[in-house]
Amino acid sequence: MQSLDAHALAAVRGGSSTDFGRCGPGSAWPWLGNVYTPECAAHDAAVRGAEAKGTPTWLAHVEALPKLPAAVWSYARAKITGH
Repeated sequence: MQSLDAHALAAVRGGSSTDFGRCGPGSAWPWLGNVYTPECAAHDAAVRGAEAKGTPTWLAHVEALPKLPAAVWSYARAKITGH
């Protein structure tokens, strides 16, 4: 299995968004730093996947709520351990 960072993943999926997989609400909170984790990417994928199916943005975020705790913990883990 090969691991891709957020920039490589954006290229594979045909986008240029460097916010995909970044923990936090995009680049709106720069003080969070540029932390990218698989859990944050899974949350982003859930939101974007729902939006791609026509789900309104607010509802896509509600539907992705089950993935949010893991994303938050992965951010804390990355800040503490550097991974």
